Amino acid sequence: MEAQPISEERMGNIEAIVQSARRLQSEIDKLGMGRRSPPSTIPPKKQGVVELYDVVIDSNELRNVTRKLFVDGHYARAVEEAYKCINNTVKAKSGLSVDGQDLMNQAFSIKNPTLKLNALETDSQRDEQLGYMLSLGGCMTGIRNPRAHEHQLWDSSNVALEMLAWANHLMRRINKATRVRKRKRTLPP
Repeated sequence: MEAQPISEERMGNIEAIVQSARRLQSEIDKLGMGRRSPPSTIPPKKQGVVELYDVVIDSNELRNVTRKLFVDGHYARAVEEAYKCINNTVKAKSGLSVDGQDLMNQAFSIKNPTLKLNALETDSQRDEQLGYMLSLGGCMTGIRNPRAHEHQLWDSSNVALEMLAWANHLMRRINKATRVRKRKRTLPP
């Protein structure tokens, strides 16, 4: 498959978003709260989506593994690396040795979680835990795995940015999750 070019209408929408983001960044800079992106030598045609990337992707872990790939147009690889980063972050935070969907199912299980997104006291809280467990597992199977195993899988910049934005959100939730201390069972003498 070949990457599809961005339509003029879509590029206009992106440029409008970038302009809004610049205004917002300017206001943030005035308040002294902004972070600066590295100087860019990106061709003008790609500049809009890269600027949007810089506004949307604020996870340092994700930026470290995806930004150069994204800027260089390696969109599928950037997405793959983002979801490998998520997998490795959950693995490190949970201490579990499994991988992919099995990791997410064990780490975010409702009945015996290793990582909790909330107190798991109400139906809504349990639903949230279940929803993220299923979403994370689905991302490993449906987003990460195809890019890791198919050598001719291509993503457009827009599709890649959507998946990277979702990865950014997931990283935020994972980083806020708390590890459950498992009680060691002592056997009676």
